[in-house]
Amino acid sequence: MPRADTISVLRKATEPGIITRSMLVSLAIEQGPKREGGRLFLLDGIEMDKLEEIRIEFLKILNIDHLWVLKSLVKLSLSHNIIERIENLDELCNLRELDLSFNRIKIMENLNNLHQLEILLLYRNEISVVQGINDLKKLTILNIGRNRIDNWKHVVYLRDIKSLKSLNMCDNPCTEMDGYLNYLFAFMPQLIYYQYRMITENERQSGIDRHYREISSLEENEIKIQTELALQRKFEKKFTLLTAAYVENLDGDQLFQQMFSPEEANKIFSTINEDTKNAFEEYKKSFIAICHGLCELGLRENDRRTEDMRSFQVAVNEDKKNTQNKARRIVEELLEKKLQVFAKIKIIMEALVEKQEEETENVAAKAMQLFNELHDLLSKTQNQLMSKEIILHDQIEHINEKFRINMTNMVNSFLRNAQGHFTLLRNAETEYNNVISQLVLQHLSGFEDKTRKPFHLKNLCYDEDTLASTFAASHNIRLQVINNREKCMLNRVENWLKDHINQLIIDENERNRQQILEISHFFNFERQQQLNSLSLPQELDLANIDLGDDGILEN
Repeated sequence: MPRADTISVLRKATEPGIITRSMLVSLAIEQGPKREGGRLFLLDGIEMDKLEEIRIEFLKILNIDHLWVLKSLVKLSLSHNIIERIENLDELCNLRELDLSFNRIKIMENLNNLHQLEILLLYRNEISVVQGINDLKKLTILNIGRNRIDNWKHVVYLRDIKSLKSLNMCDNPCTEMDGYLNYLFAFMPQLIYYQYRMITENERQSGIDRHYREISSLEENEIKIQTELALQRKFEKKFTLLTAAYVENLDGDQLFQQMFSPEEANKIFSTINEDTKNAFEEYKKSFIAICHGLCELGLRENDRRTEDMRSFQVAVNEDKKNTQNKARRIVEELLEKKLQVFAKIKIIMEALVEKQEEETENVAAKAMQLFNELHDLLSKTQNQLMSKEIILHDQIEHINEKFRINMTNMVNSFLRNAQGHFTLLRNAETEYNNVISQLVLQHLSGFEDKTRKPFHLKNLCYDEDTLASTFAASHNIRLQVINNREKCMLNRVENWLKDHINQLIIDENERNRQQILEISHFFNFERQQQLNSLSLPQELDLANIDLGDDGILEN
């Protein structure tokens, strides 16, 4: 069909203004390979998921749809339509060039998932804000000329797309403002071309000279932001590692601060005089040191667990690989023998021309003997593979059990040592509580007249019983914080171990089941092939064909 006729038909088919599958098929045929390549293209049934380029142009398309079938698409043109929204492109993860020029698009949206996109053409639309493309780290060419962009905010926005080398903003209202190009060239140092013309060094330097202070301020701010982002990434990486080691928030004073809320009574007692302040600081220093020791323990044990899991996986993979290689050789030998048997049967059948009936029956029996031996070979090989899979399954189960024992011992050792650290924390808390209570009593004993006690201490220290109750309550609150953190660690480690071991068992059982099914399906298929091939002619003669003692044709 000539191109003009195809376009005409497609235009009539697109009155609703949507992309349909039949439209895509028609376009694929019209735009696909020609001559011999085109014939093969059609014979392959037009595999839409393998199509790399398509143009859907001049068809009055209103909505983007049905493109998820084009998963391998690299280049897509939807120009010269009446599209109002950018949508339904998320599946096109391989797209490198997208042309949406000459449409009615108002908002740049639903583009950030196209991570491979290098060229984006949005010429002559109705866009007023440049947005929605900050994640396109490979974007090299952007044409957004003849739209409705009326300010310069897009310049700083596009500055962050470091891969952008070519930009076209012509015929936007913002370009008519005095100094636009100087501003653009100064603030987008990554640009090489503007309106497809190379930016000269003089043009760039002129812009830099004019906006030197603004650029310097922006660069300082960018450095600050990058530093903060680097620190944030470093913190997140460290926190992830500490969490994997079950010692998050133990590398600083977080647990200590958690015990002393602002309204906590003992926080007030710690500031009564220099002695109580010193006692509090000494306690804090000792507590944090124990937490650091616990944190280091957790990281060391996490490294040990990680190494043990790595060694375990290496051992399992080695056993799997060895068994797979042996199984592959067995199957290759089987298929080679099968070809030999069928070749010899073919020779028998081709040699049977005008022979006597009694000779025909004799040859049929010998041919059947070959088939029977092939059947026996299939059964023997299947038993071999099944036996090897059973041995592999037993080996992996043994490795799993050994891993379970080693990991359980390792985890139990870690938990015992961790509990020792939590005991030290509780002891430090008890010692501090005793010290601070004595110091407070000693301080208050200097006030013979209760009315002279500081106002903020009167309710807490009304008498010795009230004071004792206050200290006991505060002490119990802080111990509870320590106990809860210990319990949280123990439960998480124990649950991880149980879930990890159970998952290993589940995964191995599933692998074993799949392998057995695969072996069974393979040999069922081979036996079916044998049955399909077991069709001998009515008249056979093997007078000139010699079979060996094992039923296999002799050369």
